[in-house]
Amino acid sequence: MLHLERPLVFFDLEATGTDPQAARIIQIGMQRFVPSGDGAALDETIDVLVDPQEEIPAAVTDLTGLSPDAVRQAPPLGAHLDRIAPLLADADLAGYNALAYDIPLLQAEFERHGRTLPGPDDRVVLDPYRLEQVLRPRTLSALYERYTGDALDDAHDALSDVEAAGRVLQRQLADHDIDGTPADLAQQIRGDYLDDQRRLKQDGDAVVVCFGKHDGKTLRDIQRDHPGYFDWMYETIDDLRPHIDEALE
Repeated sequence: MLHLERPLVFFDLEATGTDPQAARIIQIGMQRFVPSGDGAALDETIDVLVDPQEEIPAAVTDLTGLSPDAVRQAPPLGAHLDRIAPLLADADLAGYNALAYDIPLLQAEFERHGRTLPGPDDRVVLDPYRLEQVLRPRTLSALYERYTGDALDDAHDALSDVEAAGRVLQRQLADHDIDGTPADLAQQIRGDYLDDQRRLKQDGDAVVVCFGKHDGKTLRDIQRDHPGYFDWMYETIDDLRPHIDEALE
């Protein structure tokens, strides 16, 4: 049970892109809870559409179901801030992947309107995504015990780790009813990422860089705005070069 000492706002933002510094909000969902006895009580709910005043990429529409027509009659973000700000002013925050995306996005949007994101100096952020990484560690020993029910007694012995990895993989396939070739499975794991180290990701028609100081920017934006960095990336990271060539054809 969660014991609140002050209000807690769960929130999620839908936006025009994956870069929290550049994307524009198109939908805001919030639920504010306040302390109530030993638990929490729902105080207010917000579910609003926002006109981003820029194009919504087709990939975002496919993902969210929000088309340009759906938000065209909605107020721009500035019209919502006076309602949102008081809910955040004394509250901790919570949201899935909020630390990496939603909070930086909300901060950037407030700053575009000449404001700072309101909140206590000692604000706490609860991110279920991060908590899951703590609660369900992904070491081989942890996965082995989770999938087989047995302890891995000889962890970090090479052959024992090989055998354990094989058992884990077989249990993963069986438990999740997965069937396919190694190439099929590798593609499923890779998803929208173009390389196994997840440094480049397909985002609609664009390819987004997922590492370094330009994390979240598209290849074309980096090529145009930061040609020196683009040249370094192209010339020194050999295994990315074919993906870059294909993306910029």
